[in-house]
Amino acid sequence: MRLTARRRGADPDRPDGLLLFFDDPVTGLLPWFSIAFLVGPLTFFWASVVSLGLSAGLVLASKLRGEEAKVLELSDLVFFIALTVVAALAGPSVISWLNDHADEVANVAVALLAYGSLAIGRPFTSQYTINRFPNASEELRAHLDRVGTTVWALALTFAALAGFYGEFVLPDLATNLWTGWILQTAPLIVAFNATIWFDRRALARQAGEPPFPGIWALLRDISFWFIPSGCLSLIFDSAPPAVGWALIAVGATMTLLFWALQVREDGRLRIVASH
Repeated sequence: MRLTARRRGADPDRPDGLLLFFDDPVTGLLPWFSIAFLVGPLTFFWASVVSLGLSAGLVLASKLRGEEAKVLELSDLVFFIALTVVAALAGPSVISWLNDHADEVANVAVALLAYGSLAIGRPFTSQYTINRFPNASEELRAHLDRVGTTVWALALTFAALAGFYGEFVLPDLATNLWTGWILQTAPLIVAFNATIWFDRRALARQAGEPPFPGIWALLRDISFWFIPSGCLSLIFDSAPPAVGWALIAVGATMTLLFWALQVREDGRLRIVASH
């Protein structure tokens, strides 16, 4: 038995690791990430326009694939139409506040969307899961949706709290790389890797295989991101140099260690075994 991540009607022998880009829920979150991270390099208006363009592109892509637009994609489109109108018409004081707090607005809004979808029993990942895992049982898909949406909701909550601390507690809003970028990005990276890890283990279990990949694979993927965090800290001089170099050293050491432990435990690299 093989359980694959693919669009319905696709080649049944397609490897599990080749997830279709538009069938991953992180794709539906891209407009929210863009507004959070583009404000600063761009004005709030142009960051809103870019996010609106991404939202419209996702809806169009679903239509071109012969599918109905997903609820998350439509929510993106409606939200960013409204936000672009606000950016175009609001007064200077409102725009100034949004320029300073766009990332916080985005994090809080999408976290509430995640919690709300869980509360009504319609996790926002559900339309993506049925496309990625069409031959998984309904019970398994429901489990993956609950776990995946919960992980994203918690990650976005952490990002929102980090942003709140940096923007409303710390005095130097403009230069805080840690609360403005690193500590907001880190939980999203963890959520992305963790949801893929949960999916693969659940699919392996339903296929009658031992749960795979092991915990070392997840820790390897997460620990790697200490390296770019350390590099950013050094480049922008946001902490003493020793902190940046320590992050790089810890990230490289842990990544190699967890990779070696994974290979030792599993014997070979694979996604889900086939019968």
